[in-house]
Amino acid sequence: MDAEILKAAVRIIIALPLVAALAYFLIRHGLARRTFLPGGRRRMRLVEQIPLGPKTSLSLVEVGGRYILLAHSENGFCVVREMDELPGPVTQRELEAVNWKDLLGNLRKTYRKRNPESRIQNPEE
Repeated sequence: MDAEILKAAVRIIIALPLVAALAYFLIRHGLARRTFLPGGRRRMRLVEQIPLGPKTSLSLVEVGGRYILLAHSENGFCVVREMDELPGPVTQRELEAVNWKDLLGNLRKTYRKRNPESRIQNPEE
């Protein structure tokens, strides 16, 4: 009986660090989240993501050679724009010239048209 308990304890002492090392490797290198496609070609790629607030952001995604700008929040997402070519980088001067209030108002209107049950509120309403 004592020999069986000793063998079981040795097996646990050997197996537990191996399982922990394997779990660490999978989490550290993200293999648990990745999907492998035959030939190693991916069809989607996140080009850039910018947070707009605590729970909202804009994402530029490449899908099959086309680029899609997505606005998303905890309530859902909407397609802001689809493009055939990747837009150029934005300069500081262009950022300063943007009227953010009008831009966000237009985004809200577009989102409401596409998602009438949305809870996004305009602060002026």
